[in-house]
Formats: sequence, C-alpha cells, structure tokens
Amino acid sequence: MHNAPRGRKGRDGTGRQDCAASLPPSSNLIIDKYTVAVVVLREDTNHNPQVQQNLMHEMDEENVPTYSEVDDGGVVAWIENIDPHLLNLPLTHWPLPSWHPDAPQTRPSPVANPYVIHSNGGNIDTDNSNSNTTAIAITSSNNPSTTTLLTQIDKDTLYDIQTRLITSLFAAISTKNTELVNLLISRGYVSPDVPNEHGTTPLIAAISAGNGTMVCTLMSLGAQVNGYGRLDGQERTPLMAAAAQGRLPLVKLLREDFSADDAIIAPDGQLALRLAADAGYREIVEYLPARRGGEWRRWKTHHDVAVRRIRKAGVNIYKFFRFFVWDMPRFFVWSCPKHLFVLPLWKASKWAWKNRGRFRGWCKRQALEFPGRVQRASKAVWRGVKKVPRVAWDIAKEIPGATKRLLKAVWRFIKAIPGAMKKVAVWIWSCLKQAGIAVGNVFLTIVSAIHTALEAVFSFFRQITLRNVWNAVCDVFEAVFVTLPKIIWACVKGAGHLAYEIMLGLFGGVGVVIWYFFKGLLWVAKFVPTQLWKIICGIGSSMAKGYHEFMVWLNPKH
Repeated sequence: MHNAPRGRKGRDGTGRQDCAASLPPSSNLIIDKYTVAVVVLREDTNHNPQVQQNLMHEMDEENVPTYSEVDDGGVVAWIENIDPHLLNLPLTHWPLPSWHPDAPQTRPSPVANPYVIHSNGGNIDTDNSNSNTTAIAITSSNNPSTTTLLTQIDKDTLYDIQTRLITSLFAAISTKNTELVNLLISRGYVSPDVPNEHGTTPLIAAISAGNGTMVCTLMSLGAQVNGYGRLDGQERTPLMAAAAQGRLPLVKLLREDFSADDAIIAPDGQLALRLAADAGYREIVEYLPARRGGEWRRWKTHHDVAVRRIRKAGVNIYKFFRFFVWDMPRFFVWSCPKHLFVLPLWKASKWAWKNRGRFRGWCKRQALEFPGRVQRASKAVWRGVKKVPRVAWDIAKEIPGATKRLLKAVWRFIKAIPGAMKKVAVWIWSCLKQAGIAVGNVFLTIVSAIHTALEAVFSFFRQITLRNVWNAVCDVFEAVFVTLPKIIWACVKGAGHLAYEIMLGLFGGVGVVIWYFFKGLLWVAKFVPTQLWKIICGIGSSMAKGYHEFMVWLNPKH
C-alpha cells in the first residue's frame, strides 16, 4: 500500500480519492493523458452511477492545465492527482520515448487492485467487457511482483505524463515559481537532479536563470552541488556553470554556503577557474583560488577537434587528386572506349561468327537492291536542289528581322554599360574607403604602441606595466595581420559579386552561365590551397593551445 496525494472535489461535491488504501477491492484507476483520477466502480448493485457519470464528464471536459502567475490551480491540481507508484516515481532521468527499443515494456502492479489505463475517456462497463475506450486492464493479485504488458497507447500516455512533469519543473525554475518546484520535488514526483531533454539539471537551469533563491531551494531539497549536468553540450558542475556565465554572486553562494568544490575537473579538462578566465571574467578569476590540473585533457580535447579538421582536409585533398588523376582519366581512357566500342564490337563479332551461315543470302539481297537504292537517292537529291531557291528566299526575308534583333541587343548592351561602370566605381570607392580606414587603424595602433612603450620607460613601469606594452604590440600585429587581410578579402569577395551583376546586366542569362563557369574554375584552382590552409591552421591551433596550457600551468590565473 502507499499514500498518494489527495484528490480534488468533483462537481457533485464528492471528494475523489486516489489513495489505493481507500479503494474497494474491485476499484479501477483511470489514467487520462493529462489527468489521473480514481473512479469507484462497484460490481455490486449498490454503486452510484450518477457519481461515476459526473466524474467521467469532468475528466472529458478538463483542459490541459498550464501555469501562470494569475491562476496556477490547473497545474497544481493536475500534479496532486498523480499516483507516484503507478508512474514509477520519482523521475530521475528524462524518459525514453515509447518507440525506443530500451523503453520499458512492462510495469509491476503496485497494489492488489485491478487498474485500467485509459487514454481519452469513454464509457466503461463494470466487467470491462463492452468498453469503447482504448484501455488495458492492469490486474494484479496479492503478489506485488506481477507485471503487466503495456500497449503502445499506454506507453505514449506514461511518456507524456513523465515528460510533462519534468517540463513543468524546468518551466517553474525559469519563471521563479519556488512553490511549484518545492511541490514537485517534496512530493516525490521528480528528483532534484533530474535532467531535461538536453541533459541540463535543475540546479544548472537555476544558475542560468540567475536565480539565487531557486538555487537555495533546490539545495534544501537535496540537489547535488557537485553533480554534473550539460551546459552548451558539455558536462559541467553548477559552480562551473556559474563561473562560465560570469555570475559572481552565485559563485560565492555555491562555494561559501554550500561548499561547492572548485577543484573538480570536467571530462574535457575544464575547471571553474579556467572557464571564467577563458570568458574574461577577471573578478571571478581573482575570487577563485589558484588551481592546477586538467591541462592535458584540455589540450587533448582541443587537439582532437584539430585532428578531425586536419583529417577531413587530408581526405578532401586525396579525393580531389583521385578524381582528377585517376577517376576522370580512367573514365575517358578506359571505361568509355570499353563500353562504347570494344564490348559492342566484341558482341557483334561473336554474333556474326555464330550466324555466319546467313551472310550469303544477305549479300545477294543487298546486291539486287543496290540499283534501286541509287535511283531513289538521286531523286531525293534532285528534290533538294529544286528547294534551294525557295530556302534562299526564306533566309533573305529573315535577314531584316535578325538585323533588327541584333541592333536591339547591341543597344541593350550599350545602355547597360553606364550602370556597370557605376557599380565598378562604387566598388572601387568602397574598397578604397575600407582600405584607408584599415591603414589608418594600423598607423594609429603603431603610434599607440610606441607611446605606450615610451610612457612605460619614462614612468619606470610604475603606471604602465610590461603587460600593457605587450597588449599594445599585439594590437599592432592584429591590425596588420588580421584586420587588414580581412578587409582585402572582403574587397575580393565583393569583386566576385560585382562581376556577377555586370555579366547579368550586360549579357543576361548567358553572362550568368559564363560567370558560373569561371567560378567553378576558380573553385577548382583554390580547393587544394584551401585544404592545405586548414591543415596548417589545425596544426598551428594545436601548438598554440599547447603553449597556452603550459603558460596556464605556470600561472593558473593566466
């Protein structure tokens, strides 16, 4: 037996109880897709059909409950009517969908009473023999280990209820409804660490919402302060999540009030300190203690991504050369001659040799029919010669129209030239403007770096440190080797778009075909260099990450 939450009163004023201990031995439990109700159906002649009819009518007309700040009675009442034992509560993980092969196919019956899982209401006979509902009778004896096979509708119903419970929990967290969160967890419906469909735990969701009150509520309900949950696809503890999002008050709350461990290393090697440092939250970096560890994992995680990119680029280069060096020559030199000439001639020769006895009669027929064929060919040639003057006259009549169309096309081309020149001028002006801004930025950064270095020397590095000088030098390199090449590349890309518009304006569809032809040639020409550049960038990125992790090992707050 179990003690289930209290039920709500029906329209007839009769209290609906879903406590299994209060049911007579022949009771039935009706589980709607969104409502769990208990209907007392006595098999003897003393049952009250009016009560049964009122309860079923209320179930059919009940809307899907939703929570709002104004009226939360629907969702709270729906939650209070759920039988925890029937749904295998509390939920500790996101349930598997009904179609999943690992989804539960059976369920133990919790009490020694017959149950009916009902999906959408309907008329139920007391003997369940003439029921027009899609239901399954879950009968059990006094043996509590009796299992029941679930139908597809039953599995869909249970899945909907379980996912709705977890979704309600996370919706209450996002809307700062601590009462509903307390109800769901304290009543045993969900675990305080149950993840959602993305793997995010309630504590991490509360941290992402920036709600310290919700964090305290979840901790008081038994949430694991050092438990892992997913944040942006990675396994993170609540302290890591708070540090990565720059929430200093929550970081202090977790460490000082709930003793969160900042030394935990995530599977990808991240520490709370490193997440805050990489995101640039210096206040959190200064607050957290210096921690070493995870350098190899962090480099390995980054290196694995770089290796995948390098491998993909290498495979692309291999496929490129295989296509142009092996597949294409093989197609034209071997496959085409083989299937167009060699095999047909071979088959024809075999057929001729097999049917060599028929050639004598065939040659005789061709010799007899040859004079007639020559005569017919001569007549056809004479008919063609007689049509020459008429064809020439038809062509002469088309010359004025063709000339007119040609002149119109030339005129359209001439009219499009000013527009094309205007576009070229605008593109040149835009490139010069952006290049001027980039060159000016380079000049200003150089002047600023020189000024910073001189100021540091004259002040004996009291106000300006070597770090400031190094940052100024990095700004110069960024302006020269990053910003300026980006502007140049943007101008080159703009030139390609400009060429497309000019070809379209001057030549129409033919110009577009020509443009795509040359674009394809350019793609082929730059494919291998692009892939090689990806390989170089991957190697450089891995080496830079290794150097960075070495500096972090020397100075954990780097």
